[in-house]
Amino acid sequence: MATCEIAFITGATGGIGMAAAAHFHDGGYKLWLCGRDERVLAELSERYPTAIISKSDLSDSKALEALSTEIANSSERIAVGLVNAGIIQPGHAVDLERSAICQHLDINLRAAAHLSQALAQHMEKNGDGHIIGTQSAASFVALPGSAAYTASKFGIRGYYLSLAEELRAHGVSVSSIYPNAIDTPMLRYEAANGGSALNFLSTPSTTDDVVAALKRAQKGKKLEYFVPRSDVVTARLLTGFPGLMRVLYPMLNRMGEKGRQKFLAKIK
Repeated sequence: MATCEIAFITGATGGIGMAAAAHFHDGGYKLWLCGRDERVLAELSERYPTAIISKSDLSDSKALEALSTEIANSSERIAVGLVNAGIIQPGHAVDLERSAICQHLDINLRAAAHLSQALAQHMEKNGDGHIIGTQSAASFVALPGSAAYTASKFGIRGYYLSLAEELRAHGVSVSSIYPNAIDTPMLRYEAANGGSALNFLSTPSTTDDVVAALKRAQKGKKLEYFVPRSDVVTARLLTGFPGLMRVLYPMLNRMGEKGRQKFLAKIK
């Protein structure tokens, strides 16, 4: 692989983003790291001196447009783009501030779509490349208590499925990784602040598990990868029979609450 090939990562200051950065760096890529946390970006800049560092608030329309334009017109070759940034603020739909609903849609859906489009424009000109989105199991299963988050994830899954078909003839691959619960600061925030109990039906996976899925995606370039792998069966079943969840929710919530308490006790 040529040393000038770039791995572009959004959400680079979060747990999955940092693990992905280490993975791509070890693979010989030059890094382009995007995030909001200045302190962590400074640490990443020291760790990866050749990296391109972009501090960007993806909820800001002007900042998003500037970053998207920079990606699409980059003179350096972006070989792989990991669209990974995301937020979640737990809360029932009737209680959540409208600004919070907008923020979920702005970052998880709008920004992800804009950045993926920019990567597609850049890669289509080069005739190759791989766009990978870190999505969520919530792209398949509705999470009561996180309706805005679920809506954003259902939406970006549809966008990626469509984008994959549009780019196939141009030599550009599109993949999605669907983690269930991953032990990151975001999940710990959810656990302590009323996030969906469905996140805790099983022991949360680790960022290493996501990197393993990322490796599989780079090798196979299929549409969808699940963390853990066994979730593919549940996701397909519940997508085909969404009404089934209405029957299962009470039992699953009880099980999930027990799992949440175990998780909280473990991280204290």
